[in-house]
Amino acid sequence: MVRTTKRYIAVIILAGAAFLFMSSIPSGDPVPLKSDLALFPAAVGGLTGEDAPAATEGLPSGTDGFMYRKYGGTDGKAARLYLYVGYWGKFRHGADVFSGDFVDPGYLWDPVKERDVSIDAAGKGFRAREVIYSKGDYRISIIYWYQTIHGVTTKRFRGRLGYGIDAMLNRRTNVALVKISSAAFRAGSDSPLAVQRRFAGEVFYALKGFLPFDD
Repeated sequence: MVRTTKRYIAVIILAGAAFLFMSSIPSGDPVPLKSDLALFPAAVGGLTGEDAPAATEGLPSGTDGFMYRKYGGTDGKAARLYLYVGYWGKFRHGADVFSGDFVDPGYLWDPVKERDVSIDAAGKGFRAREVIYSKGDYRISIIYWYQTIHGVTTKRFRGRLGYGIDAMLNRRTNVALVKISSAAFRAGSDSPLAVQRRFAGEVFYALKGFLPFDD
């Protein structure tokens, strides 16, 4: 127990030192996207998307590129999904890319179930975070992940630590947040999570042509 506590304290100190370094030393030139996110396919996984207003959604500012779309079936029967992709080409002073505020759906929505899940993307799996939020009789489900030069992660603290280390060693601090949210649905009704998981795999594969990461 003591050894575990010491390791935890050491990691906190390292993360703090990394961020102090990042706040005082330039973190290199921005890494550009492979392609503008505005060119991301409108049709993904059998769903069709259209741009959605982002100003009222509490989404991050100061990105080097972002996309926020509403996806649904042409017949109106498929689950409505909201796709957000935010990309930071370099560290922004005062901005916490890994803040939970960029993931949570908003005021009074409380997480009631949370876990990592394996998502299939054209035969290759990756881990994403799946969260169900509750407000009264309604639920919202969200699947999200971060993409970095080290691969995909769902761990915010680990992401912050890697972010700081990359600033010190590689002078490269680009990262992307991908979030897929459902529309609000009543508790006890059919969950859209199965559709979200399939959609997440399609999105991940399609983003290979846009995000400057190997995975």
